[in-house]
Amino acid sequence: MSQDRGILGGKLFDYLDELARRLRGTILLFIVVFFGIFLLGPFKFKVSGYSLFFVTPSFYHSFGVVLLELMEKGLVPPKMVLINVAPFDIVVSVVYISLSVAVSIIIPILAFQLIGFAKSALYPKERKVVTFSIIPILILFIIGVMFALKIIIPVLFHVIYAFALDVGVLPTLGILQFVSIVVLITAGMGAIFETPIIVFSLSYLGIVPPSTWLRNWRYAIIGAFFVALLISPGATGGIMEVTIALIIIALYFSGALLARWVVKRKYQVEEKTTST
Repeated sequence: MSQDRGILGGKLFDYLDELARRLRGTILLFIVVFFGIFLLGPFKFKVSGYSLFFVTPSFYHSFGVVLLELMEKGLVPPKMVLINVAPFDIVVSVVYISLSVAVSIIIPILAFQLIGFAKSALYPKERKVVTFSIIPILILFIIGVMFALKIIIPVLFHVIYAFALDVGVLPTLGILQFVSIVVLITAGMGAIFETPIIVFSLSYLGIVPPSTWLRNWRYAIIGAFFVALLISPGATGGIMEVTIALIIIALYFSGALLARWVVKRKYQVEEKTTST
C-alpha cells in the first residue's frame, strides 16, 4: 500500500513539474511581450527613397502608444476630444493596452500548453473535440472582436457624441474611460462569440443533451440580456443591450441546433455500425 502511494505521489509530482514547466515558459513570454509593447516602438527611416522600420526602446512612441493612436483615429468621432482627466491616466491607458495585447497573444499559447498537458488524460473522443475546436475558437473570437471594433464601438461613441451635442455639452471622453470601454467590449464580444463552440462541445461529449439547450430557451434569453447589460456601457438607451442580447441568442440557438443535428447523425452511424 505504501509503495502504491509512493508511486502515485511520484507521478503527481511529475505532472506538477511538467505543468510548472509549461506555465513558467508561458509566464516568461507574457512578461517579455508586455514590456516589448510598453517600452519598445517602431522607428522609421528612409534608405534610397524606401521607408524602413526597426524596433527601438521608446517610452513616448511605443507600440502601446501607436495602438492607442490607431484606436483614437478609428473609433472616436472626428470632433470628439479625448482628455487626460487624471495625471497618470495616459500612462495607465498604455499599460492597459499593452496588457490586453499581451494577454491576447499569450492565451492561444497557454491553451496549447494546457491541452498538451491534459491530452494524455483525455479519452479519444475528448481529444477529437479539443483538436477540432481550436481553429473555430480562434476564428469566432476574431469575428467577435472585429464585430465590436467595426460596429458596436463606433455606433456607441457616435451615440454619445450626438447626445452631447444635443444637450449643448462639449463632447469629450476621458482617455482611460475610452480604453476601458474598448477593451471591455472587444473582450466581451470575443468571448460571447464562443457560445456555439461551448454549446456544441458539451453536447457532443454527452455532458449536456441538445434537447436541454432547446428546452431551456427561456433561461437562455434571460441570461443573454443579463450578459448584455454587464458588458454594455448603457449609454444608448437600450439599443446596444438589445443588439448584443440578440446576437447571444442567435449564437446560442445556432450551437444548440448544430449539436442536435450532429449528435443525431452520430447516433445513427453508431446504430448502423452496431447492427452490422
